[in-house]
Amino acid sequence: MEKTLKKMDKTLEAEDVTLLKHMLNMELKHMREENNIDILMFIGVDGRVFASLIPPQLTPPQFFMLNLMKAKKPYICGQLKNENLTLAIEKYKEGVLIITGIGDNAFLASLFAQDVDPTDMDETVKRLLTGSAVLKHVFELRRMDSTTLAALPDDVANELRRLSRQLFVEQFKHTRKYKKNMEILEFIKKKVAETVGVGQVDEIITLSFNEMGTSAAYMTDRLWAMFMEKVIENHIRKLRGDILADECINTWIPELDRKLRSFV
Repeated sequence: MEKTLKKMDKTLEAEDVTLLKHMLNMELKHMREENNIDILMFIGVDGRVFASLIPPQLTPPQFFMLNLMKAKKPYICGQLKNENLTLAIEKYKEGVLIITGIGDNAFLASLFAQDVDPTDMDETVKRLLTGSAVLKHVFELRRMDSTTLAALPDDVANELRRLSRQLFVEQFKHTRKYKKNMEILEFIKKKVAETVGVGQVDEIITLSFNEMGTSAAYMTDRLWAMFMEKVIENHIRKLRGDILADECINTWIPELDRKLRSFV
């Protein structure tokens, strides 16, 4: 029997603008949480803010750092255009501003509205540089296949893999395949309920999925046909006898096949 999709390392690449933006926002949120950043801004070389994470209510230090960043933005954009800025760290009484370049066309502004000693931020800076490399990869629409990732530094490749897995988990329920499988599952549940009663449906469905080692979300047309046969042969036949089971084989299987083909 084919290996179940459930056991695969599922990922989903950002193939359109909506997924791209979602993936960028996921990485920004991860960077903010991992590094305890107060304000995070992803800015283009032309001054446009592509994405930002700003608290809805600002403390006085946060307000100062945000206004400071707004005032410095034209200078930083000019510096990026002329020098391809990679890293800059500035310390103020109200906090620390760290600028990390994201290729030739963008940069990341990390604002710490805290009493932070820049000399103690080596690990933070390292993580910000890794995150910026990840943002650059996504922003430039580069591929995330195994060959491409193998050529990247381990920390960057691992973070991209984590992001693509997270994207899969968050977006999979919106895919056509998932919706199709949920509809097929409800179709089979209805058939089982009409035959053995509503009370035994969940048990039969759960046992059948356990026997196959998969779940409804990751089914294929071939697996659904096998699943239906297991439901009938391993459960309906035992509970309702051969005559009814044979009738189910003769009617349910063709009905399932027609329903599966209707999604093409």
